[in-house]
Amino acid sequence: MRAAAIVVNFNGGADLPGCLAALAAQTVPLDVVLVDCASSDGSRAVAEHPPAGVRGLPLPDNRGYAGGCNAGLAALGPAAEAVAFFNPDCHPAPAFVAACLAALDRDPGVGGVAGRLERPDGIHLDSCGQVLTRWLLQVRDRGYGREAPGAFPAPDRVLSACGAGMVYRRAALEAVRVDGEVFPGEFFAFWEDLDLGWRVGNRGWKVVYEPRAVAIHRRGATAAAGRGRLIFRRPAAQAGDIVVNRWATLLRNLHGRDLALRAPVLLPAELAMLGYVLARRPAAAPAVWARLPRVGRALAQRRRLPRRRLGELQ
Repeated sequence: MRAAAIVVNFNGGADLPGCLAALAAQTVPLDVVLVDCASSDGSRAVAEHPPAGVRGLPLPDNRGYAGGCNAGLAALGPAAEAVAFFNPDCHPAPAFVAACLAALDRDPGVGGVAGRLERPDGIHLDSCGQVLTRWLLQVRDRGYGREAPGAFPAPDRVLSACGAGMVYRRAALEAVRVDGEVFPGEFFAFWEDLDLGWRVGNRGWKVVYEPRAVAIHRRGATAAAGRGRLIFRRPAAQAGDIVVNRWATLLRNLHGRDLALRAPVLLPAELAMLGYVLARRPAAAPAVWARLPRVGRALAQRRRLPRRRLGELQ
């Protein structure tokens, strides 16, 4: 299976060379497209003058992770049968892509593969695939912050893969295009990886976790330094993305029965969480308001998309 990789960069700084070096060291041939979203820290020069084996795609504006991935996909030729997506702060081990391709080869019903992402300390996990909690439908990266030795040793079904490092079958990506887009371009960043995996599952493909696909991920590279939840350490605009993209993802993908079952708990919890976020970050209020049209678009698309019960997908 021929593979390609898309790296979406925005001010990737010192992380970017390490990511590209890790992709160059993969044990399978890999066409690499580096998409730069108008970086201002000097890393844009890498896309303008890319190293051997990398095709640079410097965009004139910052389209975020979702828009950057769409631009990278548009630049790929038809030969790639599988596509890997990476953030600059994710550095895959040499066998990462090969292990993901093997998972796709073993089962034609697998549309996407989540790798085993570990923290730079070599002790803790970052993500072993994404799932949703049962009642409040909060996204959870399996193993997040847990000690890595002995944890999640076997392949498993998950709802989606963390966008920092994931591989999808090209046919599955093409099958889930909505209004011509694989990723919802208006999302900019956050929840687009969960939305993609969910749509892949709703179309009848599986997303699986592959423990042999190991990468190091320095999560929160674009957040301000400090402790506590990342939503409060990101710019107000990104906080708005996190809040509204969640609503749009749920409305686009959640089966009607699952929504009805959870509504009495979910709706009050959403209002309470919104109030908490706005109390902590009042500057996020205009950003949330400006992004509300995404909810209307998701509702319109919902009428045209298939949906499966969550219990079938994770």
